[in-house]
Amino acid sequence: MKNTRAVLYGFSTEGITLVNSILKNESFMIVDESTRFANSYEKSSSHQIYASEITDLIPGDITISKSNFVFFGPKLKIGSDWSFIAYHLKYVAGNLKKGQHFINLLPVEVGKNEQIIEMIEAVSGLKAGKDFGYHYFPAGNPSIIASIFEGKKEPWMGQEVELNKAEEKFLLDTLDSFTEKFRRTWLKRKQQIFYSYYVKGYYTISLIPGSFGKNSPVSGMSKLYMKSVDDFAFVILEKIKEKIKALSIKPTKASIYLVWDVDANELLGESEYFRTRLIQRLNEFFSQTKLLSIERLESYILNYQLSKEELLLVCDEIFENRIKDKVDSQKIVKATI
Repeated sequence: MKNTRAVLYGFSTEGITLVNSILKNESFMIVDESTRFANSYEKSSSHQIYASEITDLIPGDITISKSNFVFFGPKLKIGSDWSFIAYHLKYVAGNLKKGQHFINLLPVEVGKNEQIIEMIEAVSGLKAGKDFGYHYFPAGNPSIIASIFEGKKEPWMGQEVELNKAEEKFLLDTLDSFTEKFRRTWLKRKQQIFYSYYVKGYYTISLIPGSFGKNSPVSGMSKLYMKSVDDFAFVILEKIKEKIKALSIKPTKASIYLVWDVDANELLGESEYFRTRLIQRLNEFFSQTKLLSIERLESYILNYQLSKEELLLVCDEIFENRIKDKVDSQKIVKATI
C-alpha cells in the first residue's frame, strides 16, 4: 500500500488504531466529523495533541474524493442511532468516486451493512463490488471480516463472505469473549473486575437483540449482561454505604471522588456514558461527587489530605500501580466485583 492516500472519517482512538493496522503506520488524513475539515495524522505525533492552524485544514469533501481508502468511523454513543449514522454516511457517500474502497469501522446489527451499501449506492450512483470496494472492519476485531470487491485483492482485504454471516459471527464472538474473561476471573476468585472494564463491549453486545430476535436464547444472554451492568452500579453504591457506615460518616455529608479515566476520543462512548450515569446515581445519595483523573488525583494527594467525609471511588485498575500506597486504604472504595 505504499504511497496510497487514505482518510479516516471520524477522529477516534479505535479508528486510528484500525487504520494504522492496515496502512502499517503510514500517514493518512483524518476528517473531524464535527467540523468536516481534514488534517494529516502522523504516526510520530500523539493523537492527543492532534490540532492545526485553520490554514492547514482541508475541506473534508475534497479529502474524501481524493483518497483511495475511506475509513468510516464517526464517534457513537450508547444505543444504535441509525439516523446519526445515516447523516454522516450520506455526506461521505456523496463524495465517493469510482475505484475507491469504503471500510466500515462501526459495529452494526445484522443486516445493517447491506443498508449502508444501499444508501451509498443511492447517493453516489456507484455499484458496490464493481465500482467501489466495500469492507467491514468493526472496532473490536483485529482484521477486516468481510469484503465485497471484484478487482484485484489486497492482502489486507477480508474474505468475500456473506455480510450477514460475518455480522453474526462478530457479535457472537464479542459476547463469547466477554463471558469467557469474566468466567475465568470469577473462577479464580480474584474478584477484581473493575467497572471501567466491565462496561467495555456494551455497545456491541447491545446490538444482539435487534439482530437475532428479542426472544432468542442468545438475545437473552446479552440482556442478562446488559442488566448486570446496572446491577454492578448498585453493588458499587452498597459498597460505599458500607464504608461510610464503618467510618461513621453521614451520607448527606459524604463527598465521593470518582477516579475513572476516560478516553475522550473513544469510538463507542461506553465509558463516558456509564461514568456519567454512575455520577448521577451517586449524587442522589451523597453530598457531592467529584470527578478526578489519575493525574489530578495524584496532584491533589500530594498537596492536600483527604478530610474525614471524603472517599475515593476507584473504577480504573491503573490506580493499583500509581497511587495505592499514597492513600489510607480506609479511604478507598474499589468499584470491583
